[in-house]
Amino acid sequence: MRRAAIVAPVRTPSGIEGGALSGMPPEWLASTVLSAVIARAGIDPLRIEDVAMASVDNRASAPELSRLAARVAGLPFAVPGFLTDRRCGSGLQAVITAAMMVQTGAADVVVAGGVECSAASDCSATRHGDPYQTGDLANAEELARYYGISREAADEFAVASHRKAARAWRQGTFSAEVIPVGVVDEPGEWNEFDTAVRHRIMRDEGVREDVSTRTLATLRPLIGSGVVTAGNMSSHRHGASACLVVAEDRLDELGLTPMAYLVGWAAAGCDSDTATLGAAPAVAKLLGRTGFTLDDLDLIEVNEGFAVEVLALVREWELDPRERLNVNGSTIALGHPVGATGLRIMTTMLHELARTNGNYGLEAIALGHDHGIAALFESAGAAPIPETPRGARFHGVRPSRRPGRHRAS
Repeated sequence: MRRAAIVAPVRTPSGIEGGALSGMPPEWLASTVLSAVIARAGIDPLRIEDVAMASVDNRASAPELSRLAARVAGLPFAVPGFLTDRRCGSGLQAVITAAMMVQTGAADVVVAGGVECSAASDCSATRHGDPYQTGDLANAEELARYYGISREAADEFAVASHRKAARAWRQGTFSAEVIPVGVVDEPGEWNEFDTAVRHRIMRDEGVREDVSTRTLATLRPLIGSGVVTAGNMSSHRHGASACLVVAEDRLDELGLTPMAYLVGWAAAGCDSDTATLGAAPAVAKLLGRTGFTLDDLDLIEVNEGFAVEVLALVREWELDPRERLNVNGSTIALGHPVGATGLRIMTTMLHELARTNGNYGLEAIALGHDHGIAALFESAGAAPIPETPRGARFHGVRPSRRPGRHRAS
């Protein structure tokens, strides 16, 4: 079976509710990342055979999203496009589905993408759209009790996520993966024939370098005297991400340089009346299939739905949360654009693997309190594009003692 190569993964900045990206049509963000992937890879659009797009948008126009984005991005009408949805893991599922098409010979080149533009109130079916109804919040509180995770520990983890993301922006780490988004003055002005840009959004909204445990301590718990607050869980954001998924034996012919290869993936659930770790069964299943252990991994990226959920995982796995885990922050700081989150996490991880000469990275996402999805990637050794945003301060990066290993300073 052919290996599936990941080429030119990119993402937009994440936008907060009421921010610059609020109200922008999903077609706009999706076509922006698709165009960036095509331009960065340098591929002839005629060689792209399909578009696997992830979205949880429940509007009537959603089924046409992949087709509309493909047209605006300049792909030929012969490219059909389709949507996939696996809640918080939808973006990762789009990559996996595209990879399966490539591995089985159904296609040679597929674009995988994910986008989120709908308001949080429109996402009641998503994981954090209404945590009271889904039971995820109650499970998070149960995890805090079972593993003895305090409010202070959860707040410290959230602060670390913001500070790592802020540091990554200061040092120019995100410059290779983030592409600017052009927005119009009024979202209603946009249509697929009039793409006039008024200004550009260059970096993530909502990353707070000034956040501290003192400020987070002022927030009220979401349930009684519990641990979870709005500050130590992820928040809804707008954004998009995309990449090419290409058959390994077509790379030379197409003149493409891969950033990584998909090694394997797994989705799994668990049946328990006590606290459950949604991502843990999928990770165990994946490692069992591939023969890898956690010690073999250079990077581990876990979606930060709740800080207590990630802290419970690292205690279960006996990991130091300061090493290898979410080294540039994750969804607590960078936000949770539901349809794009899985692909955003992959994009950040693969660029970091390339930047630090790492070999293997694991991505894990809880799809609720009782099931999850995980994927393992192998770096192809491609260096990320050194493109520092204008005005960004670059302080340099100390070489790690061991390539691919990380420890927060």
